[in-house]
Amino acid sequence: MPPTTEIFYQGLSFLEASKLLRKFGPNESKLKKKSFWRISLSILSEPMLSLLLACGFIYAILGDLEEAVTLSIAVIVVISLTIYQRNKSEKALESLRKLSPLRAKVIREGKKIEIDSSLIVPGDIVFLAEGDKVPADGYLVDGLNLHSDESLLTGESIPVLKEETDLHNQGPYSDSQKIYSGTKIVSGQGIFKVLFTGDFTYIGSIGKEMEEISESESPLQKEAKRFTSFFFLGALVISFFLIYGLGTRNGNWIQAVLATLTFLMAVLPEEIPVVLSVFFSLGAWRISQSGVLTRNLNSIETLGAATVLCVDKTGTLTENRMKVKGLVSSLENSLFEFKTPEVSEEFHLLLEFSILACKKDPFDPMEKAIRELGINLLYDTEHLHADWTLEKEYPLSPKLLALSYAWNSENQEKFVIGTKGAPEAIFDLCHFSKERTEYWEKITENYSLQGYRAIGVAKSEIVNSSLPENQHDFEFNFLGLILLEDPIRETVPASVSECIQAGIRVVIITGDHAGTAKAVASKIGLVDHKESITGDELEKLTEEELASKLDTVGIFSRIKPAQKLKIVKAFQKKGEIVAMTGDGVNDALALQTAHIGISMGKRGTDVAREASDLVLLDDNFSSIVKSVFLGRRIYENIQKSISYIVSVHIPIIGMSLLPAFTGDPIFFFPAHILVLELIIDPTCSIVFESLELEKGDRFSNTSRKNSSLMTFSRFFLSFSQGAIVLVLLLVLYFCMKQNGHNENQIRSFGFIFLVVSNFSLMLTNLTHKGGFISILRSLYSSAFWIFFLAASALVASFQFEFSLKLFGFQKIPLDWIFFSVGLGLISGLIWEIRKIRFFA
Repeated sequence: MPPTTEIFYQGLSFLEASKLLRKFGPNESKLKKKSFWRISLSILSEPMLSLLLACGFIYAILGDLEEAVTLSIAVIVVISLTIYQRNKSEKALESLRKLSPLRAKVIREGKKIEIDSSLIVPGDIVFLAEGDKVPADGYLVDGLNLHSDESLLTGESIPVLKEETDLHNQGPYSDSQKIYSGTKIVSGQGIFKVLFTGDFTYIGSIGKEMEEISESESPLQKEAKRFTSFFFLGALVISFFLIYGLGTRNGNWIQAVLATLTFLMAVLPEEIPVVLSVFFSLGAWRISQSGVLTRNLNSIETLGAATVLCVDKTGTLTENRMKVKGLVSSLENSLFEFKTPEVSEEFHLLLEFSILACKKDPFDPMEKAIRELGINLLYDTEHLHADWTLEKEYPLSPKLLALSYAWNSENQEKFVIGTKGAPEAIFDLCHFSKERTEYWEKITENYSLQGYRAIGVAKSEIVNSSLPENQHDFEFNFLGLILLEDPIRETVPASVSECIQAGIRVVIITGDHAGTAKAVASKIGLVDHKESITGDELEKLTEEELASKLDTVGIFSRIKPAQKLKIVKAFQKKGEIVAMTGDGVNDALALQTAHIGISMGKRGTDVAREASDLVLLDDNFSSIVKSVFLGRRIYENIQKSISYIVSVHIPIIGMSLLPAFTGDPIFFFPAHILVLELIIDPTCSIVFESLELEKGDRFSNTSRKNSSLMTFSRFFLSFSQGAIVLVLLLVLYFCMKQNGHNENQIRSFGFIFLVVSNFSLMLTNLTHKGGFISILRSLYSSAFWIFFLAASALVASFQFEFSLKLFGFQKIPLDWIFFSVGLGLISGLIWEIRKIRFFA
């Protein structure tokens, strides 16, 4: 333990602790979950779902249970998917609790006891040792070489040395004195006094902010809402005139209501929620084959629209582990990079004392890396000393960032001292001249600009006598530098290159130094984005000034968690579609706010994973690129599917309005529309979902922030396709009526024609390029089976009395059927001819 023990600390009394526990509550997250009913009601406030539910209710009152049940099922599916997506926020808040350790050692009434960490209260005195997870926020009052890994809060992989302060210090406290809940002690020992617990800790404050953040809608969700709202408002206006016109003409208001509901069913594109769920569910399955877990189904498509990818350096671009990459010997100032399993003699002494400047069984990842490499390279040499015993440790201090270990050598005649630390501290211990200091400082700076962390190493000896109390009392000899770095992930450079080709701007956001970030940017291929902004500079910028710099800045360094959130929001305000990667608690707010949050599955914290939309299960950055292209494929195919849905709705809408103009009976029953919309159309969507990106579209049309799901030209084309079908159907209707055919015969002929024309329009919308070849190609895909099943169901509907009565059909001659099928195919082939003429 540190020299000051529990004898000097009385701690809280059990009575005081009990009162404080009642006042502040348990040391855990107290955030409340939203109830199932509250979430459901908020979802039902959407206009489209409200209308679907209302229609289902009216059908049930009128006794038409088939339509009521069908609409209710559609509503339940949409609600279930939305609740699943929104639950991620609740799970993120719940996972914050897992960051606290289960047990902690505290002092109560002068005695050291072990308690559940949830019972810790402000004012408690808590012990910390190597490997412990910190249970609350506070400040260090006693410590010995205490280093804390705060990467989950700051994004920096380098452990932070903690500095002592007086027990009765009322603040303010420096960052080096503060101890944060959820961080891990990587070396040393200490005692800290608790200031904040539960939701009042730094991690707890992040949880509160996450609770307040409202999830932004994806671009596709916004477009789909605008699209359906247009249909909703138009249908609502027309339905009032339709009820009034039919009711006053025939006096049958029930019939008028049924006709109007049939019209609403025809107009309202209720297939869209089903289509989206099919596309996203199958998309999630496809991307899971590449090691990506989809937590928010909409995020796959949204990632395809991403224009900016904000990348957290530590653990995302890098491996989040320190690795020795080189040695610089003071003998000849020669750099050795580890490309061979051997090392020349001039580096043996440097490696030997690098090991002697570490503990034998260290917890610190940097010391582990140094020992592992030194032992491997010096194996079977006289430079390893497993039998030496540690006599004294000289810890780092804020005034001298150097650490020394005094070893009792095997001959017991002298102590050997190994020292390592910040280069400037080692230069000081070795009493460098001004010229020599400047010389080595330039060398150190040069390596720092390359992204290395330089550690100085020195040696000393003292005859076997009492060891001095101060490191400055030794005579040190400088041996050289150890160069460490957090290695770049192997697949990152190629993946970043693909992102750039795909039109996605990659921006590094890190808590590390600007020099290190720039070195990483160069290694991964971001050579065109070297302008950077530090956290301090960012703090001084107004929103307008920050927005003006976003087009050129590619690196944000020394960034705090709240500033990450500010950067993401700034990009979103400019209209960018933002994807954000991260793996720490410090990333959770930005992950949840971004359009697409992407976390690391292996190295990521629970909080980051639960706050994200996509999880890279194997931490493979290249999977993001696969997700991008899958998202673009989904969006393109949704556009094709929506175009098809619009075109097939036009004849249904037209025939639903026919009774208002002619006074004839309803041409289509609700059962007809349900068959067309809820069976044929969604099934056909599976065909659209399976389409690959068309040739040349992989990297083309890279930005969608200003595009639309249904442009005017696309809508006009779809409307024209449907209008041709409607005109042909109306001509047939009046011709057959003029020739004395009854209502059921006309309906039978018209329904066969409409089913075939739907299939024909599906084929012509499968591709925007090529002509008849696309139809032939489609016939060998799932489209053939869709046509086969639809044809079989259509034939079966004419074979039974029950189905004939249900649909109002009548058996018709075979030549009529062939004529109806041929006419339906022609309605689609017209557009294939146009495609060859204008698009081939």
